[in-house]
Amino acid sequence: MRILLFTLFGLISSNMFSQTYCTPAFLSGCAAGDQIDSFEIPGASFSHLNTGCSNNAYGDFTSQSINVNAGVSYSFSISHGYGSQHVKIWIDYNNDGVFTDAAPELVATASSITQGGLYTTNGDISILSTVSPGTYRMRVADRFNTEPDPCNADGYGEAHDYTVVVGAAPSCLAPTDLSISAVAAYTSNLSWTASSSIPGVGYEYYLSTSMTPPLSTAVATGAVVNPNTSTPLSNLSPSTAYYVWVRSVCSATSKSAWSAVSSFKTLCGVITPDFTFDFAGGINDCWQEADAGTPASTPSGASSNWYETGFLNNGFDGALGINIYTSSWFPETFDSWVITPGFNLSAGGYRVKFDYGLTEYGDTASGSLGSDDVVQFIVSQDGGTTWTVLQTWTASSNVSNNSTQYSYDLTSYTGANTKFGFYATNGAVADAEDVEFFIDNFVIEQLTLSTNETAIKKDNIKAYPNPFADVLNISDVSNVKSISVMDVAGRVVKTFDKTESTLHLGGLNAGMYLVVLNMKDGSKQMIKAIKK
Repeated sequence: MRILLFTLFGLISSNMFSQTYCTPAFLSGCAAGDQIDSFEIPGASFSHLNTGCSNNAYGDFTSQSINVNAGVSYSFSISHGYGSQHVKIWIDYNNDGVFTDAAPELVATASSITQGGLYTTNGDISILSTVSPGTYRMRVADRFNTEPDPCNADGYGEAHDYTVVVGAAPSCLAPTDLSISAVAAYTSNLSWTASSSIPGVGYEYYLSTSMTPPLSTAVATGAVVNPNTSTPLSNLSPSTAYYVWVRSVCSATSKSAWSAVSSFKTLCGVITPDFTFDFAGGINDCWQEADAGTPASTPSGASSNWYETGFLNNGFDGALGINIYTSSWFPETFDSWVITPGFNLSAGGYRVKFDYGLTEYGDTASGSLGSDDVVQFIVSQDGGTTWTVLQTWTASSNVSNNSTQYSYDLTSYTGANTKFGFYATNGAVADAEDVEFFIDNFVIEQLTLSTNETAIKKDNIKAYPNPFADVLNISDVSNVKSISVMDVAGRVVKTFDKTESTLHLGGLNAGMYLVVLNMKDGSKQMIKAIKK
């Protein structure tokens, strides 16, 4: 009887290997970088690195096993040698020799991103909760610019096959269907669906600005008590991409794996300087463009003639420029704006500065604006409704083709939502002049030290290390009564009523903070600190 049972088990477990699977083909191959170079599943402790482009764009790696559990989601990462890749992953759950290109056998779909010159696809593999423990075949495929199919025939790309060993579903399962709502500059709301193994304790969530999934040993960002299935997320940084995972805490000794990731990006918010912007990559979402209106009115539209280019036509990126020219054949007047984010200048004592210059179009030679060409630097203290001209450049300005720094004292500007703008028009006259005006290195900084910061220097109180990771030290607290920490929006995020020289701030998000020292003599001193 035991021999018979053993024989039956062997036949069942070997069924996957007796099947004949289609061999995918990519007509254009993967030698141009469209390969699965590295494939990693950290939660399953699986790593298959630097495989390059396989022969005939297909690699049979079924000798390598990936151990997973039913009902669990696993984050994966694939590196490529070229961008615009589309990835699909299948598991043949019924071992019939066919990868069905739909759920439940289609277990993951994702696309690559380009960051820092690297091409990476990140996603989640969701293992079917009802699958029987056993051995199955997995296929991973990427394809340039188009989604692959299991038996692919055309295009650039590659496919790998692996063996997946599925274990029984754990008793403590992760929640599903993570959702982000009410996203603002500094806050959002996170919710999820409880798993079938409703936790006895509650949930933990992990929030990060990195897409790298947390390990099982990672310290949670926060916790929620059962039966709650949502939590607010606060103290976020504006215009920042966040990634969040949730896990169930079934008991004091039992926690699920982390859920599939959910991501979001906070909205733009008012910035408290210092601020530096070098236009590397052009402008971001917190800047605005407009193609109608003058500084005497309100700008409108969502595009402009400003573009990223090399400063003074040296190179091709890293600055902002505009071509100012009116054609005699097709005379068309434009009003082009580029507008900064809002700044909180209520502390006073700031200045704005930037580099500018003008050249002939597409050249480094000097040029001049046409008879009715105008470029203006403007400011608004009401968030962009009304504008004041700070500087005007016209044909008589003799703008140099060498870098010139513009600087303006903002002492009289203390608005809590101050914006700056660059406005340009080519006028209606079809002059012969065809030039480019450039700006770069836009900076808002303190003109002079404030009274409080001067006092800090006199008292020689310092905060270190700065930037800091989790702990910030205050050099001398002998005259300090209490300490509070504020974010850039002016909200108090941490208080220390008992004076301490060592501030534990590991729970704060990355960004700039003001450490307020409430002195025993009733005065206040502030130190700017940056958390990494």
